[in-house]
Amino acid sequence: MSEDQVNLTDRANFKFWTPEIFRFADMDALNHLNNIASAVYCETARADFFVKNLGHDFSAKVNWLLANINVSYLAPVHYPNEIEIGTRVKRIGNSSVTLQQGLFCQQGCFSTAETILVFANLETGKSTPLSDDVKEIFAKYN
Repeated sequence: MSEDQVNLTDRANFKFWTPEIFRFADMDALNHLNNIASAVYCETARADFFVKNLGHDFSAKVNWLLANINVSYLAPVHYPNEIEIGTRVKRIGNSSVTLQQGLFCQQGCFSTAETILVFANLETGKSTPLSDDVKEIFAKYN
């Protein structure tokens, strides 16, 4: 593993945590967590991260746009189970941030994700530079 790679299956690499509920509706025909639920859990944890750390208002005219998401499915998860999502910052750009997440259940890490989000003006569709304050907050989580 190179210096800039972090083991996302290790809980110790995350400082921010979001608990989530494995809903019965999240289960597939094999009594496993449906793959799409992992992406939804990541979205919930990202929103939690932005609200709790930045006081973000998702109805604002300048907002976060999803540019890329990669989810790796590592193990099946059975119902019922407790879910926790760890979130960390991998990279802080001029108008973007790359987040990494680990999804954990009682048995360990079952999925990891990396997401690139761009801060943009929704009316113009153009990216907006991150403030130094936002960059400083993000730096606490990498």
